Amino acid sequence: MSSQELHSLNASIASKTDPASAARALTAPAEDKLSTGSPESDIEGSLRPVWESIINVAADTEHQSQEHLVSIVRAVQQQTLTKDGASEVEVWGEKVKVWSDLPLFGVSVRDAWNRTPSTGSANDFSASQWRNINAFLARLTSLSQSTPTFDFSMFGLWTLRSAFEGTGEASSADVDAAKVWFEYAEDVLTKLSNEGKSFPAKVGAGGGSYADKGWTGFNPDRLKVWQAALQ
Repeated sequence: MSSQELHSLNASIASKTDPASAARALTAPAEDKLSTGSPESDIEGSLRPVWESIINVAADTEHQSQEHLVSIVRAVQQQTLTKDGASEVEVWGEKVKVWSDLPLFGVSVRDAWNRTPSTGSANDFSASQWRNINAFLARLTSLSQSTPTFDFSMFGLWTLRSAFEGTGEASSADVDAAKVWFEYAEDVLTKLSNEGKSFPAKVGAGGGSYADKGWTGFNPDRLKVWQAALQ
């Protein structure tokens, strides 16, 4: 079902609306609902359609043509509530700022990861949509050195692990999705690898072929594995 937010975002991109105006139009329905003391369920119900619209448009936009969408998301992140709402809200037990913290965007991205190609779900992304989603997140991650909220490197690691660390032959969908992370965020991936950015529990563990390495995230050796696979 198409939402008001999705209609707004598609219209803004089609008409090449400037990012700030497009961001205001996209978030207007949510801002109408957000107010001091709103129940958490209302807050989540207000924010989710914004993020889901962005993810859906990203999936359907060829990765070479995503600059405008990225600019709109940057404009959303730079906004503060324009009405009488509370800029700081509590979501899932955590105090977050609307819009600078992009509350629940990461959760929405995580939900999208359940739609990887060939999972057998009715709403799986196609191979090209999966590549586009990964490229979009890589583009945002490339901005994370100046805006940490845009760090989606964990999802990049997962994509690269699926493509290059398994015991069997990777699908072409996984490989194509992995390639765009190096196309758009290679500098950040290299920096995080040199810094040894890690993740809790098994989030950053190695794939089947490297399960005994004790990896917990990014590191120089892992980066070399990915780079070699891309040659």
